[in-house]
Amino acid sequence: MNIILSNLNGVKLTEFGEYLRKQSIHILEEFDLFLNDINKMTHLKHEKLSLGFSFGVLNALSTDLISNFQQTYPQIELTITEYPDFLCEKAVWDGDLDIAFSIGPVDESKFHSKVIKTQSIRILINEKNPLSKKDEISFEDLKDEKFAIVNENFKLYHNFVNKCKEVGFKPNLIFTTAEIFITHKLSRLNKGLAISVDFVVDDINYPNVCSLPFSDKSFIWDVILIYKKDSILSNAGKIFIDYILHY
Repeated sequence: MNIILSNLNGVKLTEFGEYLRKQSIHILEEFDLFLNDINKMTHLKHEKLSLGFSFGVLNALSTDLISNFQQTYPQIELTITEYPDFLCEKAVWDGDLDIAFSIGPVDESKFHSKVIKTQSIRILINEKNPLSKKDEISFEDLKDEKFAIVNENFKLYHNFVNKCKEVGFKPNLIFTTAEIFITHKLSRLNKGLAISVDFVVDDINYPNVCSLPFSDKSFIWDVILIYKKDSILSNAGKIFIDYILHY
């Protein structure tokens, strides 16, 4: 099979040569794409990604979230740290974290943000308290009650206090803690009403404590993905965010 013909006017392709030329263009394009993918994978082997999670978020999200990502992208080395809400955001702002999952609301002037999951907030009331007989609780119902809640480092604390102030009272916070499980114990002992999140309530089920929803449906616990505005995300960061948004 001849590919090239020679004549007085020079060299030209035969029919077979012209066919091979057309086919080789496609092959070379595919080979270029192949080399480009290999280069990206080689680059990712050296990339690290630092992630932060507010306390409780890993429990609220799927337990397979991180393990599935690591199986899919073994080239990306993850560093994971848990913080109280405000310290988690500070770590992103200070550049110690590339991406974090905090609790809303967040400062939109500082961070790009995306709500990933919304959980409902519950109030825990000992069965000896008459409020335990209600189907749901309004903030007006709570004016004369005592409360156990997580401390000032958590958004739940501030969101609850602000809601109480909106209806005209400052809540009587008898106990604040970094451990939300302690607030559940205090409600069991009838030392006060506890404010918690639905997935935690599902794990801790005391028989003498009623878990009631709030009538104000805007009082929620939003898990929000954040990264610093004006920052340049690495390839690993972009891949992780795309993975989360399609998880």
